Amino acid sequence: MRQRKIRHPVIFTLFVLYILAILFLLVLPNNYRGHNVLVGGLTWERWVEHIRRNWNLVPFRGITEQIGFIFGGEDVARNIIYLVGNLIGFAPLGYFLPVLFVKQRRFKAFVITVALGLICLELSQLVTMHGSFDIDDIILNATGACFGFRVFRRPVRRVAQ
Repeated sequence: MRQRKIRHPVIFTLFVLYILAILFLLVLPNNYRGHNVLVGGLTWERWVEHIRRNWNLVPFRGITEQIGFIFGGEDVARNIIYLVGNLIGFAPLGYFLPVLFVKQRRFKAFVITVALGLICLELSQLVTMHGSFDIDDIILNATGACFGFRVFRRPVRRVAQ
Protein backbone atom coordinates (compact mmCIF):
# COMPACT_ATOMS: atom_id res chain seq x y z
CA MET A 1 0.00 0.00 0.00
CA ARG A 2 1.36 3.41 -0.98
CA GLN A 3 1.47 6.07 1.70
CA ARG A 4 0.66 9.65 0.82
CA LYS A 5 2.89 12.38 2.06
CA ILE A 6 1.14 15.45 3.44
CA ARG A 7 2.49 18.33 1.34
CA HIS A 8 1.52 21.09 3.76
CA PRO A 9 1.66 19.73 7.32
CA VAL A 10 1.14 23.13 8.98
CA ILE A 11 -1.90 23.89 6.83
CA PHE A 12 -3.22 20.36 7.42
CA THR A 13 -2.83 20.83 11.19
CA LEU A 14 -4.66 24.17 11.02
CA PHE A 15 -7.42 22.51 8.98
CA VAL A 16 -7.87 19.75 11.59
CA LEU A 17 -7.97 22.36 14.38
CA TYR A 18 -10.54 24.34 12.39
CA ILE A 19 -12.76 21.24 11.93
CA LEU A 20 -12.46 20.44 15.65
CA ALA A 21 -13.45 24.04 16.52
CA ILE A 22 -16.51 23.80 14.25
CA LEU A 23 -17.54 20.53 15.90
CA PHE A 24 -16.96 22.02 19.36
CA LEU A 25 -19.07 25.08 18.58
CA LEU A 26 -21.86 23.40 16.63
CA VAL A 27 -22.22 19.77 17.68
CA LEU A 28 -20.53 18.90 20.98
CA PRO A 29 -22.12 20.13 24.20
CA ASN A 30 -20.17 22.98 25.76
CA ASN A 31 -20.65 26.08 27.90
CA TYR A 32 -20.65 28.43 24.89
CA ARG A 33 -23.97 27.16 23.49
CA GLY A 34 -27.52 26.88 24.67
CA HIS A 35 -28.49 23.87 26.73
CA ASN A 36 -31.28 22.36 24.66
CA VAL A 37 -30.19 18.78 25.27
CA LEU A 38 -32.21 16.19 27.15
CA VAL A 39 -29.81 14.43 29.49
CA GLY A 40 -31.81 11.93 31.55
CA GLY A 41 -35.08 10.21 30.82
CA LEU A 42 -34.80 10.48 27.06
CA THR A 43 -37.57 8.51 25.39
CA TRP A 44 -38.15 7.74 21.74
CA GLU A 45 -41.16 10.07 21.75
CA ARG A 46 -39.13 12.98 23.18
CA TRP A 47 -36.39 12.46 20.60
CA VAL A 48 -38.89 12.35 17.71
CA GLU A 49 -40.60 15.47 19.09
CA HIS A 50 -37.23 17.28 19.22
CA ILE A 51 -36.55 16.40 15.60
CA ARG A 52 -40.06 17.43 14.54
CA ARG A 53 -39.70 20.87 16.17
CA ASN A 54 -36.08 21.63 15.20
CA TRP A 55 -35.80 21.72 11.46
CA ASN A 56 -36.45 24.22 8.72
CA LEU A 57 -36.55 23.21 5.08
CA VAL A 58 -37.99 26.52 3.81
CA PRO A 59 -35.14 28.44 2.14
CA PHE A 60 -34.58 32.01 3.34
CA ARG A 61 -37.28 31.87 6.04
CA GLY A 62 -34.81 32.24 8.91
CA ILE A 63 -32.61 34.69 7.01
CA THR A 64 -35.63 36.90 6.27
CA GLU A 65 -36.69 36.75 9.93
CA GLN A 66 -33.20 37.72 11.12
CA ILE A 67 -33.05 40.67 8.71
CA GLY A 68 -36.54 41.71 9.81
CA PHE A 69 -35.46 41.62 13.45
CA ILE A 70 -32.40 43.74 12.65
CA PHE A 71 -34.47 46.40 10.88
CA GLY A 72 -37.09 46.17 13.63
CA GLY A 73 -34.45 46.86 16.26
CA GLU A 74 -34.94 43.51 18.01
CA ASP A 75 -31.75 42.03 19.46
CA VAL A 76 -29.77 43.59 16.62
CA ALA A 77 -26.30 42.44 17.72
CA ARG A 78 -27.36 38.81 18.12
CA ASN A 79 -29.05 38.72 14.73
CA ILE A 80 -26.11 40.36 12.97
CA ILE A 81 -23.72 37.90 14.65
CA TYR A 82 -25.96 35.03 13.49
CA LEU A 83 -25.91 36.15 9.86
CA VAL A 84 -22.29 37.29 9.64
CA GLY A 85 -21.02 34.40 11.76
CA ASN A 86 -22.67 31.85 9.49
CA LEU A 87 -21.08 33.54 6.47
CA ILE A 88 -17.52 34.04 7.69
CA GLY A 89 -17.37 30.96 9.89
CA PHE A 90 -17.02 28.72 6.84
CA ALA A 91 -14.90 30.98 4.62
CA PRO A 92 -11.70 29.18 5.76
CA LEU A 93 -12.90 26.08 3.91
CA GLY A 94 -12.30 28.07 0.71
CA TYR A 95 -8.63 28.05 1.61
CA PHE A 96 -8.09 24.72 3.35
CA LEU A 97 -9.85 22.36 0.95
CA PRO A 98 -8.19 23.58 -2.28
CA VAL A 99 -4.73 23.70 -0.67
CA LEU A 100 -4.97 20.25 0.86
CA PHE A 101 -6.90 18.39 -1.85
CA VAL A 102 -6.08 18.92 -5.53
CA LYS A 103 -9.58 17.96 -6.72
CA GLN A 104 -11.06 20.70 -4.50
CA ARG A 105 -9.46 23.36 -6.72
CA ARG A 106 -12.31 22.85 -9.17
CA PHE A 107 -15.27 24.94 -8.07
CA LYS A 108 -17.87 22.27 -8.83
CA ALA A 109 -16.08 19.64 -6.75
CA PHE A 110 -15.59 22.19 -3.96
CA VAL A 111 -19.30 23.12 -3.89
CA ILE A 112 -20.39 19.47 -3.82
CA THR A 113 -17.98 18.67 -0.98
CA VAL A 114 -19.05 21.71 1.05
CA ALA A 115 -22.76 21.01 0.50
CA LEU A 116 -22.45 17.37 1.55
CA GLY A 117 -20.33 18.31 4.57
CA LEU A 118 -22.80 20.98 5.68
CA ILE A 119 -25.76 18.64 5.30
CA CYS A 120 -23.95 16.07 7.47
CA LEU A 121 -23.12 18.75 10.04
CA GLU A 122 -26.73 19.98 10.22
CA LEU A 123 -28.05 16.42 10.45
CA SER A 124 -25.61 15.60 13.24
CA GLN A 125 -26.82 18.64 15.20
CA LEU A 126 -30.42 17.51 14.80
CA VAL A 127 -29.90 13.82 15.54
CA THR A 128 -27.65 14.40 18.56
CA MET A 129 -30.08 17.04 19.88
CA HIS A 130 -27.32 19.66 20.00
CA GLY A 131 -28.98 22.02 17.57
CA SER A 132 -31.31 21.99 14.63
CA PHE A 133 -31.33 21.32 10.89
CA ASP A 134 -31.81 24.62 9.09
CA ILE A 135 -31.54 25.02 5.32
CA ASP A 136 -30.72 28.70 5.90
CA ASP A 137 -27.59 27.70 7.83
CA ILE A 138 -26.53 25.56 4.88
CA ILE A 139 -27.19 28.47 2.48
CA LEU A 140 -25.22 30.96 4.60
CA ASN A 141 -22.38 28.54 5.37
CA ALA A 142 -22.02 27.47 1.72
CA THR A 143 -22.10 31.11 0.60
CA GLY A 144 -19.33 31.88 3.08
CA ALA A 145 -17.26 28.91 1.89
CA CYS A 146 -17.71 29.95 -1.77
CA PHE A 147 -16.73 33.51 -0.86
CA GLY A 148 -13.60 32.10 0.80
CA PHE A 149 -12.90 30.00 -2.30
CA ARG A 150 -13.01 33.15 -4.43
CA VAL A 151 -11.03 35.37 -2.03
CA PHE A 152 -8.31 32.79 -1.39
CA ARG A 153 -7.93 31.67 -5.02
CA ARG A 154 -4.61 33.44 -5.57
CA PRO A 155 -3.07 32.51 -2.21
CA VAL A 156 -4.09 28.89 -2.84
CA ARG A 157 -2.30 28.90 -6.20
CA ARG A 158 0.88 30.24 -4.58
CA VAL A 159 0.87 27.70 -1.75
CA ALA A 160 -0.14 24.77 -3.95
CA GLN A 161 2.73 25.21 -6.41
